[in-house]
Formats: sequence, structure tokens, C-alpha cells
Amino acid sequence: MTEGIPVGGLCEECRRIVRQRAARIGRWVAIGTTIPLALYVTLTLPRTRDIRLVGAAAVVIWYVLTSLIARRVAWEWMK
Repeated sequence: MTEGIPVGGLCEECRRIVRQRAARIGRWVAIGTTIPLALYVTLTLPRTRDIRLVGAAAVVIWYVLTSLIARRVAWEWMK
């Protein structure tokens, strides 16, 4: 019996294309949600060095987590 693509599966080329599209969507979603958060943090937090560092770290963590979540959702939606 020959092995092929399982039912509902993707070939390697299609998998690569979907992965790239999902990554692009994840980046745009992360950027779109991080910019308002960064503006909010910039405008509302006190202007002390320690608090600004914590705010900046929170914004970076937000970007990374949002990107990962949106990429996974896009992957599941498109495959």
C-alpha cells in the first residue's frame, strides 16, 4: 500500500504556504493590538524609570503572546 497525504492533510508546499500566511496574519494582529496598548501605557503610567521598564516589558510580552495566539488561530482556520 502506498502512503500519501492523509484525508484532510496538506502537502508540504501547501503547509508552507499556510504557515507563511498564518505568520503574516499573526504579525498584523499583534501589531494592531500592541500599538493601542503601547499608547495607553505611555499615556497613563507615571514617568518613573522602573514603571516605564515594566510597562515596556508588558508591551513586548503582549506582542509575543498575541502573535503566537493569532498565528495558531489563523493556522487552524486556514488548514
